[in-house]
Amino acid sequence: MTGQRRTSTQTRPSSGHQVAWTRIAKFGLDVLFTFVLPYALLNPRPFHLPDLTALLGVYGVYVLAGLLPTIYIVWDTARHRVLNPFAVFMLAGALSGAVVSFLRLDGVAFALKDALHSGLLVLVCLVSLAVRRPLFEFLFFGVVAPETPERSRLLSAALSQPAVRHALAGATWLVALKALLLGIGSYVVAIHYVTLPFGTPAFNAQVATAHAITFPMAMVLDALFYAWAAYLTVQATRRLTGGRAWPWQQGFWHELETL
Repeated sequence: MTGQRRTSTQTRPSSGHQVAWTRIAKFGLDVLFTFVLPYALLNPRPFHLPDLTALLGVYGVYVLAGLLPTIYIVWDTARHRVLNPFAVFMLAGALSGAVVSFLRLDGVAFALKDALHSGLLVLVCLVSLAVRRPLFEFLFFGVVAPETPERSRLLSAALSQPAVRHALAGATWLVALKALLLGIGSYVVAIHYVTLPFGTPAFNAQVATAHAITFPMAMVLDALFYAWAAYLTVQATRRLTGGRAWPWQQGFWHELETL
C-alpha cells in the first residue's frame, strides 16, 4: 500500500504538468486559428506573406478569413467529442459567423455583423436564466469534467443545491454583461475603423485592424468576467464540502457523496 501511494504521488506532478502544457498548446492553437491566421490573410504585408488576393480575389480572401475560425472550432469539437449545450452554442455561433462572412457588408451593417455573436450570447444567457437553467451550469460542468456517470450524478446533484443555483445565475449574468460590453466595443471599433466600401484590399486591411483591436479586448473581458463567474461558482461548490476540497481535487467527489 505504501509503495502504491508513493507511485501515485510521484505521477501527479508529471500528470499536472502534462495537463498544463496541453492547455497551453490548446490556447496557442485557439489564438492561431481564430486570430493570427485570419489577420495575416486580411493583412499579409506585416507578416511578409504572399498576398492571396491575386489567387482568390478580395472577396475570396475575406471569406476564407471568416471561415478559418469556424473550420477550426468544428474540427476541435469533433476531435474532443464534447457535445453539451454550451458546445452546441459555440458551434452555432461559429457557423452563423461563417454564413454571415459570405455577405457583402460594410458600414453599419458590417459593424452589426461584428457584434452578432455577442448579441446571441446575451440572448442565450437571458433565455437560460428565464428557464432556470443558467448557461454557466453547462460551462462549469464541462470544466470540471466528471469522468464517470456516478460523478456526473454527484455533480448534477451539487449544482442543484439552492446556494449553487444562485451562484450559477450570478455567473450567467456576468457572462451576459461581458458579451454586452464586447458587443458594444466591437460595434464602436468597426464603425470607427471600417469605413471603406466592401470589396477592396484596403477594406480587408481595415477589417484586420478592427479585429486586431477587438481580439485582445475579448481576451481581457473573457479573462476578467469568466474568472469572476468561476470564482462565484467554485466558492459555492466548496461550501458544500465545508471548504475542504476544490472541484478538481479527488476529495471533492468523496465530500459530495455525503450530501
